[in-house]
Parts: sequence; structure tokens; C-alpha cells
Amino acid sequence: MKHKTTRLLIDIAMFVSICFLAGTGLLIHYRLVPGYLGGHGLTLLGLTRHEWGYYHLWIAYILIFFIIVHLVLNFAFIKNIIALRKRWLVIVGCLIGLFITLFFLLMPVERIDGDFKGHRARLQGKQAK
Repeated sequence: MKHKTTRLLIDIAMFVSICFLAGTGLLIHYRLVPGYLGGHGLTLLGLTRHEWGYYHLWIAYILIFFIIVHLVLNFAFIKNIIALRKRWLVIVGCLIGLFITLFFLLMPVERIDGDFKGHRARLQGKQAK
């Protein structure tokens, strides 16, 4: 397969993956709300919010793979940027990506102990506004 055709197919696959991620993310957040917010038993195409979340996660993994392939296929462009003494652009881009990724992986998570009913009321109050 020609290099140009391969790049085009990878770009289309990335676009479809991003659309799927956006669609499932919006579906999970706005349409298949958690049960304590009144969404108990909601499904779309026979799948619950947790099952859609599973597909959302795996498409994200697939998108990461496509992004890596995209970078490999476009390595000549990246190499040209570095050769044009714009190495700082590559370094800044990589650092921003690394920071965003590590932020979510390394930040501590918390467990809320105590009254979950009060937490539920606060959430419902926010949605009513």
C-alpha cells in the first residue's frame, strides 16, 4: 500500500475513533445518567452506561495506537521541524502531552466517606439549576 494511502486510512480511522469517543462520552454523561440521578435501568442498544464505558475505553486505546502510527508515518515532517531549528516546538509539545497524561495518572484520588445521600442531593441540586 502506498504511503499516502496508508496515511489517509490512519487519518480516517483517527477521525472515526474521535467521533466515537465524543459520542460515547456525551452519551454516558448526558443520556445514560447514573442510577442515583434517575437513570437506573437506562440502556441504549441494549448496553448500560458501564458497558458503553468499556467500549469508550477500548476505542481510546485504539486511538492511542493510531496516533502512534500517525506520528511514525509523519516522522519526516517532525524531523524537518527539528532540523529547521524549531526543536523547541517539539519539546514543548511533548512536555505538554506528558504533563496532561501524567496529571491524570499521578494525582491522588480521594474517597468520600460519610453521607452519600447529602452528596446525591448536592448533585441533584446542581442539575436543577
